[in-house]
Amino acid sequence: MTSLSRTLALAAAVLVLGAGAARAQTPEQLRRELAAIGVVERLGAEVPRDLAFTGEDGRPVTLRALAGRPVLLSFNYTSCAKLCSLQLAGLARALRDAGWKGEDFSVFTLSIDPAETLPQLRKYEETFVQQAGGGEGVARAWHFATGAKPGIDALADAVGFRYRYDPKTGEFAHQATLVVLTGDGKVSGYLHGVSYEPDALRTAVRRAAEGRVATAAEQKALGGFLLSCIGFSPDDPLPLALKVMRAAGGVVGLFLVSFVGVHVARDRRRRIRNAP
Repeated sequence: MTSLSRTLALAAAVLVLGAGAARAQTPEQLRRELAAIGVVERLGAEVPRDLAFTGEDGRPVTLRALAGRPVLLSFNYTSCAKLCSLQLAGLARALRDAGWKGEDFSVFTLSIDPAETLPQLRKYEETFVQQAGGGEGVARAWHFATGAKPGIDALADAVGFRYRYDPKTGEFAHQATLVVLTGDGKVSGYLHGVSYEPDALRTAVRRAAEGRVATAAEQKALGGFLLSCIGFSPDDPLPLALKVMRAAGGVVGLFLVSFVGVHVARDRRRRIRNAP
């Protein structure tokens, strides 16, 4: 096989594999997969505050123990490839920019991985407490916890947070969302995404401190960008992954056409030069 033939065979194989990947999951299949993750906004819903979790220090912790002031609730896990770190870094930055020293409200970050290890959870706590400005007040007010799957699922379901474990990759598909709870454990609002404006954060906390639940219009104003760790938007009729795969196939196809054209022309000129 000539060098040209080998290259063309390899490029063709890439094109076939790309097309196969795009066919492997149809838009409907991807939509069904996405239905297992995301957030169903349950404004005004009451959360189970007596569920027992384990804090990063190994001590039991419940949401009821944080009663009396608003709570910012996030669902993450320490082995998350990128999204969780981006979300918590964004939250820490907003807390620091808002001048938060641990007063007025608490933050509760619950790992969705029942196999979470406390050493790794403590490392997370140290990292993001420091990014939030550090200090004893911040460390006391930002809680990192883990627990058994039934408890995690019960709290996640109460606030409409949907996630899914993929046994093939060992990862969790989930969305980046911050749930704002009132002091008596009701869902006051949601902040979606990995970046939070200090003013939006203050507004959400102030409303929760007053015991109020955001109206549909107020929630829409807070909203944020729905972002999941697998990069799909449930509202997109054709999921991004499928678009990317199809676009990649198109790019490879254009490359093949150009590549073949150039080498055919070169081969023709070479044959003319070598003709007797």
